[in-house]
Amino acid sequence: MATRVPISDWDAISDNLRRFAPNVDRHEAKLIARMGVARFTITREGHVTAGMPLHDFDGRADSLVFDHRAGAIRIERAGVTYVFRRP
Repeated sequence: MATRVPISDWDAISDNLRRFAPNVDRHEAKLIARMGVARFTITREGHVTAGMPLHDFDGRADSLVFDHRAGAIRIERAGVTYVFRRP
């Protein structure tokens, strides 16, 4: 079951990202998850950078949808959807 978390709920973003990835660092107003060569960064303002070899994402999010069982985070903003899959 997927969990939709608005960017305004920073504690839930942090909890879900730490559940999603084993290596998450907090740097002031952003969280950085590293999974081998892949990375996922989110700021309190909703700026997301994510990527791995062959593709990257750099944009804003209104909410993140965590699907822990499928190993995916869906980034949502009006008219834009990007799915980051845990390698």
